[in-house]
Amino acid sequence: MSEYEKVLKQLGSYGPLHYFGKYQFRVFIIVSLFETPAAWAMLLPILINAKPTWTCYENSVNATSNMTLNYTMNACTADNKMCSTIKFSEDFTSIISEWHLICDNEGIPSIITTIQMVGVFLGACITGQLADKYGRKKPLYLEYLLLLILLFCSAFVQSWQTFTVLRFFIGGLVGGVLVTNFVLPLEYVIPSWRVFCGCVGFWAVGLMLLAPLGYFIRDWRTLTMVSSLVGLPMLLSWRLVPESPRWLLSKGRYEEAKQIILTMAAYNKVDNPDLTQLHISMKIDGNNNKGCQMYSYHNLFRNPKSAFHSFIAMFSWFVSSSVYYGLNFNTKNLAGDRYINIFISGVVEIPALVFVLLISNKIGRRKTISILMMLAGISCFSVLFIDLAVSGEKSSGLTFLTIVLAMLGKSGIAGGWAAVQVFSAETFPTVVRNIGIAACSMSARVGGVVAPQFVSLNSIQQSLPFTIFGGLALACGVLVCFLPETAGRPLPDKLDMDRIVEAPLTDKGRKNKSGNEELLENIPLQNDYTEENCI
Repeated sequence: MSEYEKVLKQLGSYGPLHYFGKYQFRVFIIVSLFETPAAWAMLLPILINAKPTWTCYENSVNATSNMTLNYTMNACTADNKMCSTIKFSEDFTSIISEWHLICDNEGIPSIITTIQMVGVFLGACITGQLADKYGRKKPLYLEYLLLLILLFCSAFVQSWQTFTVLRFFIGGLVGGVLVTNFVLPLEYVIPSWRVFCGCVGFWAVGLMLLAPLGYFIRDWRTLTMVSSLVGLPMLLSWRLVPESPRWLLSKGRYEEAKQIILTMAAYNKVDNPDLTQLHISMKIDGNNNKGCQMYSYHNLFRNPKSAFHSFIAMFSWFVSSSVYYGLNFNTKNLAGDRYINIFISGVVEIPALVFVLLISNKIGRRKTISILMMLAGISCFSVLFIDLAVSGEKSSGLTFLTIVLAMLGKSGIAGGWAAVQVFSAETFPTVVRNIGIAACSMSARVGGVVAPQFVSLNSIQQSLPFTIFGGLALACGVLVCFLPETAGRPLPDKLDMDRIVEAPLTDKGRKNKSGNEELLENIPLQNDYTEENCI
């Protein structure tokens, strides 16, 4: 909807934030702040699934028939069964110390995390449909409220089975919040600001803040309660975040979109924009889309061209997620304790995001992603040559050079993932944008699930996980070059926009097939669509 892009330019400012008015900035900051509590909910297992040091005590009978008490540190009995007596350290508590998830139960925490990621997968899928049908705002706030409630309730469960069920639904709600939270700000800005809104967020901030939060709150139940309660003030922002005018226009709800646009103009202290052309364009779109109510995932694959583009976008998210989390799992030799490591893992993402901001609008999305993916791929592949160079020597950990390469690869994949997200949102039309992002998000969750399996291959060869990560990143860097460039271009609103030829717009209306001018007031406005799955 190029006319909407023109209106957005009139709503901006002409100071340092060119075309990015105070109202758009307010919406962006508020919606982005949802990422911090979402990051806590998603990443809490780093702390609450941690294994404290523990001692296994086992009674035994010696040769003189005297009872003795044998004990081992962080080790089970010979047959890997539960010890008769277990004492955990008092440095912190976790679900492991709570329910004794060690020895023959030591795989349960990883299963809980996997089930949580399955929930994220399904939540992203469902929310994509909800947000394209009911709007961006309502699903965002409703799912966020349910997320805080379930997160708070999970602090009071008395069994790991019930905890697992709650983590599944928490994961689903996190996935839903992240899908809508990402799309909404993009629909308030012109193309040159999409990279900023897509890359600059508070996820990394949430990861960094999780470190001091966990450091000062060592009880896992208290930590869970506090992380949910701290997020409550975000619900007070309901009146400050309106629905997306772009989504309203795509649904034929012109008057509602008009009121929001006029409110933006007043808040930004600019003249009310001329909405004549936007009104005409929206009415024509309503006629073109008459009978449509909603789209589904099959519309992403409705022809070979759209299927190919959707596949590349989904594959890019899968690669970004699997390599990003895989490299995180491999950074085991960072100096300091686990709280410092958590903080560092958030800090290292910032330079990559700044890099994307500086070059993405200048050289385009495709080149930016390709460069970063190639950086990640080459860095990971280089670990293979280090491993071959020291073959025959059994190393107990990663060498310093390997750590540097792994972190360089992580920076590349972090920036690449941010650029991929913006690129994907710009590629999908408005009518299926949330569905498209949801499909990509599901692919990313699959990548997050398989990442630990890739890491486990280091038992075969230490460099094998890095080789897989490198291959995936390089393949992604090549494939994105086949997508159409989106930098500096209006967001598409309809499927197959290149096939639609509209009559030229005038100040009064448009030319009909007979060559006569059809007045604006005579063009019927479609407010409600009746058929589902319209193409």
